[in-house]
Amino acid sequence: MTAKFPRFLSLFLLAALPATASDLPKNIKLEVRMEETLTSDSSQTGQRFTATLTKGVSAGEAIIFEKGATVEGIVKLAEPTYNYRQPGELDLELDSIRSGGKLYLLKTNTIFLEGKPTATDPRTGRPMDPSPRKGDVARATIDTIPGMDRGGVATTIPGTDVTVGSGSPTSRSMQVIVPARSKLTFNVSSASASDTKQ
Repeated sequence: MTAKFPRFLSLFLLAALPATASDLPKNIKLEVRMEETLTSDSSQTGQRFTATLTKGVSAGEAIIFEKGATVEGIVKLAEPTYNYRQPGELDLELDSIRSGGKLYLLKTNTIFLEGKPTATDPRTGRPMDPSPRKGDVARATIDTIPGMDRGGVATTIPGTDVTVGSGSPTSRSMQVIVPARSKLTFNVSSASASDTKQ
């Protein structure tokens, strides 16, 4: 009977250890708040960005990723409007998170954000309605609600609180603007602790 006690004790101690990234439940979600503004016309493919985790991730009682952890990502594609001749596009992914003094490498889904096409002048290829530029300027300013153009109705992209245009009949945004403080939700397919000391 005494021989069984150490085995029981070791199993109990293993169960009490904190969860690691390898213990992540399947299809967990990371909700992050952007720390900088990204736009399809100013961002570059391959550009890195920083965000903050708005909700902690747990496995049972153990916390895997703490709320407030620093998350980093990459712009997989930035397609500009080419002076408003075509809708812009931004494709974003997360690739790392720092939590509990450790760096974890992530694989997530890609969020595809596309601007809305608008009627163009066939002679010049430019938008016939100049309001897309005005709407973009309004949306890019501090304290402007994403997707709103001083009275328009926002249309939110699923999984985000970001919009690429307004429901206002006089404003359709060709450019994608993801303002600082916007929230995005990514699905994590894998996470592993990095040997790199950061």
